[in-house]
Amino acid sequence: MKTGKKKKGFLYGMLFYAVVFICVLAIGMIILWRYIEAYEKTRPATAMRAYMQTFNEEKVRYLVYDFLGTFDNNLQSREEIFDGYIRPMLGDKVNYKKNPAESSETKVVYSLLSDDQLIGSVTLEQSEKEEIGFRFWNVVDEQMDFSFIREDNSKSITVPESFTVTCNSYTLGGKYLTGRQNDYDSLDYLAEYGLKMPDMVTYTVTDYLGDVEFRVYDEDGTEHAPDENFENLLINRTLNNCSEAETERLTVFIQDYCKYYVAFMGSHRDLIYGNYANLKPYLLPGSDLAVRMNGALDGMTWSGNKSNEIQSLEINYIIRLEQGRYVCDITYFVNTLGNRGYVVTENNARVFVRWTDTGVFAEEMLSY
Repeated sequence: MKTGKKKKGFLYGMLFYAVVFICVLAIGMIILWRYIEAYEKTRPATAMRAYMQTFNEEKVRYLVYDFLGTFDNNLQSREEIFDGYIRPMLGDKVNYKKNPAESSETKVVYSLLSDDQLIGSVTLEQSEKEEIGFRFWNVVDEQMDFSFIREDNSKSITVPESFTVTCNSYTLGGKYLTGRQNDYDSLDYLAEYGLKMPDMVTYTVTDYLGDVEFRVYDEDGTEHAPDENFENLLINRTLNNCSEAETERLTVFIQDYCKYYVAFMGSHRDLIYGNYANLKPYLLPGSDLAVRMNGALDGMTWSGNKSNEIQSLEINYIIRLEQGRYVCDITYFVNTLGNRGYVVTENNARVFVRWTDTGVFAEEMLSY
């Protein structure tokens, strides 16, 4: 009996020591594990790996929000820019590497890259507090740098003021208006006669990613090619503001007027009064032109001018002004009989015409 009791006591004792041993071992393993874990945290690479577990699309979207706002969000929303230019560089393409030049014993900087393109950086610093005798690394700064996607894609277009210009379906308004001009060279003189040419305005788009594509519409909603010569378009509109009936009537008038005008201005003394009688019905009574032609009679009575005749005439344009007035821009060629035969000269003039209830008359003629 005593031998059996001794064996049981021995077994209980061994079991007790085994339990104690296991407990001590477990506690030791826990301490060791915590020690190893703490040690791992003392390495910046471990902290960086943990950070990359949180590096996702939403984090990047948050970090670049202000940057996306530096673009023209009327033309391109933040979402469009992110989806088109930033999202394609994320995911499996992102990796990181230590930046030794900016790192120290207490600070480590990692560069974030997408296919070797720098897209940002993460800065880690050692905590001043210790755990189990160790100091851990924490993320103290994270920055995204997508400035390389910015392109110098500014573009301008000049159109008539009454036209509409869109970019990426957005109608450009005064914010994009960067210039105004009203300079048509040879037509500037029309302002003196009450005809103001329409303004041309310039729209400029900046801070846009991708190719700027303008679409241009006139007052009727008709689309025009962005590279169209809009200045010529305005000029042609102005030069063709007469009806077909007006153009036909004035063309006949100008042809007859010029024929008699040339004949009169080059009259031989024997033909002066006959040529003047032909010209006079075409002159507006009391106008400067009528007074000048009448005054020319005195000089022609003693002049030895040779006979002139019109060879051909081209009407460049006819423009309706106001109050029944028109300007006819013409080029005419004159045959002048000299000692060696006929000489042809080219002449350019603007004939100002008045259309009244009693007929059509020339009131002024300016050579240029």
